[in-house]
Amino acid sequence: MSASRISLYEFGSSEDTVRRIQGPLVRFFRDSSPVLDIGCGRGVFLELLSEAGIEAFGIDHSEEALAKCREKGFIVRREDARSYLSAEPGRFGGIFCSHVIEHMGYEDALAFMGLCHRALRPGGILLLVTPNPEDICIMSDIFWLDPTHIRPYPRLLLQTMLESAGFHVLLAKSFLGSWRLVGKRNMPGYLLRRLLLGRYFGKPNTLLLARRDLESGKVE
Repeated sequence: MSASRISLYEFGSSEDTVRRIQGPLVRFFRDSSPVLDIGCGRGVFLELLSEAGIEAFGIDHSEEALAKCREKGFIVRREDARSYLSAEPGRFGGIFCSHVIEHMGYEDALAFMGLCHRALRPGGILLLVTPNPEDICIMSDIFWLDPTHIRPYPRLLLQTMLESAGFHVLLAKSFLGSWRLVGKRNMPGYLLRRLLLGRYFGKPNTLLLARRDLESGKVE
């Protein structure tokens, strides 16, 4: 008996929610054209970059996702990220990679970071976003709804991996994304749980911003 296929977005956030989370991240790419969005999904970040006048295109392995991007007029390709990065040394000013790294085992993830480093020009930036494994709601439920997730990545481990791959880590933090995601009605309960659980609740996303050092070794 064959099982029916689960939709790619069965348990995913709405595009409006993703926009609220990713919107503030556009500022990191102001001077980083062209930007490659790895795992571009429905093209939300591509849309945000386009609105900011930043040249960008995306790759993804899902035809379902790519079809949505093409409907919006974006340049996207179905590519394996590691093969694609290997063929594009020094091409990009920025790489955005949201909710991708948790689909890789440790060795693959480390090799992937090395390929990102190679594909960036000197001074280029890499922005990683991944589920925050310190958040109790993430690790007790949400992370495991996606059967393609392989393992969570704590912030400290990611920072160490990025440095091992040759990056200079500029920012590492966990974050909510937007207070509007909580909503006024849910705010009292949210604040109470934040008070009781501290860092273990209310910041479902981990972000790391890293830069490939300039050839001189100076980070601007």
